Amino acid sequence: MKNKKYFAVCFLIAAMVGILAAQPLWATSIEDEKKKQKAMEEDLKDYQSMLDDLESLRSDTKAYIQALDEQLTAVTDHLNELNGQMTAKQAEIDVINQNLAQQETDINQQYEAMKKRIQFMFENGNTYYLDMLLGSDSMADFLNRAEYMKEITDYDRNMLDKMKETKTQIENTKTMLESEKQNLAEMTAQAENEKKSVEALVADKRQQLLNTENQIDAAQIDIDAQQEEIEAQKQLVAELEEIERKRKEEEERRRREAELKKQQTQIPNYDGGAFMWPLPGNYRITSQYGYRTDPITGAALSYHNGVDIGAPTGTEIHAVYDGEVAWAYYSTTAGNWVGIDHGDGLYTVYMHASALLVSEGDRVSKGDVIALVGSTGRSTGPHLHLSVRKNGSYVDPRLYLNY
Repeated sequence: MKNKKYFAVCFLIAAMVGILAAQPLWATSIEDEKKKQKAMEEDLKDYQSMLDDLESLRSDTKAYIQALDEQLTAVTDHLNELNGQMTAKQAEIDVINQNLAQQETDINQQYEAMKKRIQFMFENGNTYYLDMLLGSDSMADFLNRAEYMKEITDYDRNMLDKMKETKTQIENTKTMLESEKQNLAEMTAQAENEKKSVEALVADKRQQLLNTENQIDAAQIDIDAQQEEIEAQKQLVAELEEIERKRKEEEERRRREAELKKQQTQIPNYDGGAFMWPLPGNYRITSQYGYRTDPITGAALSYHNGVDIGAPTGTEIHAVYDGEVAWAYYSTTAGNWVGIDHGDGLYTVYMHASALLVSEGDRVSKGDVIALVGSTGRSTGPHLHLSVRKNGSYVDPRLYLNY
């Protein structure tokens, strides 16, 4: 972008210098360039404001991501704690299951022993008690044995009841632990969902942060490019002002020389006579006077200060009216060109010639051959560019040529 701007500045400066003697640099052009510079500086402020907003957004997003990271850490810690509680709760349940299994075994064993003793007493009936009586040494011994049997029976019943009660307690405890485990599982699932939600939000915010940083990079590139444009525009304005200063000096010098020469040569004022056609036999106009699309740059509103007449290279170019050659030399823009002073502030200008046949100071008459058609300078093909200047400004040639 900077190279393009530099090229444009150099091209414009070369063009201005090339046609300095014939085409005035309007002050409004410099003012327009200054306005462009001011507009660029205003755009730069907008770019900088946008960059500041993006920087603020990046700072806010980073702070939000930090808060989310802290929230994610807390959720993860809570989830780890719940998982630990789940593991501990499962260990409690495993112990309870072991106790419950052992209690079930004890009850079954006690129950089997009790059944055997009951079956023994039932099958032996009174014989058992008779044997126990006869085998006693005394009545006291018998009563002791009878009481012992009763105690054994009561013990079995009590132990069985206690074991059943203990089993019930263990089952209740297991049910409670299973319920607590279920609650922990639900809390863990909820924590997992919360963790996923926070992780998704963090990922989204990190993507937003990445997008913001990309926008910041792009905005910085725009700002750098705009600053380069402004510097180039400043250079252009400075060069234009310098050209305008030199143009005024040159114009004043030429005015004085022309005044002196006029006094010496007595160039008559233009008497209002009709101009002749500069290319007899060639009347094809390829571009009219006024605004047009520039054939070289493609600019949509390019000011064309004359009329283009198509003709083969080498075609003779005739002076349209009596006068004195004000200049005749080569310009990078106008190519080989001639300017004829007709007096009374009226000039005709002939551009892009392949050869010049007159020199500055020559007196010419209407119809004299002054140059040959060509395509020198800033041209796309052989033609004559004819301009008419009145009091330093270009005017429509149709005011003086009948076409």
